[in-house]
Amino acid sequence: MTVPLTSMLVLNPDELGPDPTLGMDLAVKLGIGHLEIRSAEGANAVTLPKERLEHIRSLADERGLKVAALASPLWKWCRPEARPGRVDTFGFPTQVALEHRLGWVERAMKAAAILGAPTIRIFSHLRVEPELTEQFTGDPLLPRALEVANRSGVRLLLENEPVCTVAHAEPLLEVLRRYHGQGLGLWLDVANLHEVGQATGEVVEYLAPYVGYVHVKDYESNADGSRTFCPAGEGCVPYDEVLPLLHAACPTLPYALETHVRDSPADALRAGAAFLRSMVPGGLE
Repeated sequence: MTVPLTSMLVLNPDELGPDPTLGMDLAVKLGIGHLEIRSAEGANAVTLPKERLEHIRSLADERGLKVAALASPLWKWCRPEARPGRVDTFGFPTQVALEHRLGWVERAMKAAAILGAPTIRIFSHLRVEPELTEQFTGDPLLPRALEVANRSGVRLLLENEPVCTVAHAEPLLEVLRRYHGQGLGLWLDVANLHEVGQATGEVVEYLAPYVGYVHVKDYESNADGSRTFCPAGEGCVPYDEVLPLLHAACPTLPYALETHVRDSPADALRAGAAFLRSMVPGGLE
């Protein structure tokens, strides 16, 4: 008998605050068996000491939860002399000297190993002053990081982040085609793709072969150009078109809820989980 392939639903505990037990307990209540770790106890996960990471792992183990990914801030940085705008890196510095970057990569690998995370998110350098903006393609640190990741048994996945240099489909495809053979994959944030006007069926079909992880958040567009975050499925991001295409390309993808809803994040996560379970063919673990 053929066992049906099932996608994975993932919850980030820090959506409910710095105490990871709150989000973990909600995951259990919602029947979600996998976690994404980004920050805990008010600190970025890659800055936490070994014993605190081991404690987070034990909290997950006690509840029968597995860590699907480390949502690291690697490459969401610029040189110390650059001046980034307001950037959310969850307690990680945005200005990082070249000589310190490999150390952060290695530290993220160790954190992923302690947490049991098979994937690590990375970015593509912050867009700053044109003369100081670094190019991700050709960055000599990237092949070194991919080599370390391969030795460590984890995979690096690039998120399409509008404040970084690689956010549109064309440069994403260029980077992925160049480094995919070395292990680089795509951490697809559908809402970010929609923000740059490219969350279309055609674009998603081009990107789908590289996708290893999907971030799910939603928002409503306001008349003044601002955004109001809302539960997945209640905003303007075209998940009804995108999710079936992603599932057809890979029926075992992790779908991670990232609400950014401040007033009632637990309710938003509940609604988002129900929406994803109704939209992804074959259901979600």
